[in-house]
Amino acid sequence: MTARRYPPEPFSSEDLEQAIVVAERVKFASIHPVDGTLCDPVFAPFVSVGSTTKAVFQGHLVRSNPLLELLMDGPLNCRLVFQAADGYVSPSVYEETPRSGKVVPTWNYVAAQFLGTLEKVPDEQLLPLLENQVDEFERCQSSDWRLSDAPPDYIDQMSRAVFGIEFESKHWRAHHKLSQNRPTDRQAVIAWTKALDTPFKTLAYWMGESDDG
Repeated sequence: MTARRYPPEPFSSEDLEQAIVVAERVKFASIHPVDGTLCDPVFAPFVSVGSTTKAVFQGHLVRSNPLLELLMDGPLNCRLVFQAADGYVSPSVYEETPRSGKVVPTWNYVAAQFLGTLEKVPDEQLLPLLENQVDEFERCQSSDWRLSDAPPDYIDQMSRAVFGIEFESKHWRAHHKLSQNRPTDRQAVIAWTKALDTPFKTLAYWMGESDDG
């Protein structure tokens, strides 16, 4: 049987830049070993450290995480999924609704997934990894706290409880299901989602971003 991509275009693409944009703005992913060695996904914050030709992400996990035991045996084939936003779309905002009533609801979403290898970062590289993560997360919050602001012995104690991970992608896919199939209704959908509480406002952001691009 031939493998099929879903969702189809225009709702998804293999554009690396689009996929990385989602990952860099979300910064939090679920990790799914492809061989089924874990029943449940593992969740972790990530920072992009990749290039223009592939996506590379670094993160960290607590040492009690079962992934550590698996990674001690070597790199692990995994899928990373970054879920940006999703939300229900009511047909009440569609132009066709008052005309014929032949409309149905849908669910819009933005996500990115990467297939590749996950490996444990050597312990001597853990502190620079953590410093880079903190710097990036603080920058995104317009804050300036640094890991070095905490007492060194305390950071040493806390870092002993975690381990670093690095994921290198081989394949990727960006998903943007944002009412592209209803071009005359998109502005109405954006306005409707903006009027709702989060995370629907986040969806409106992504839809506006898509229009700007």
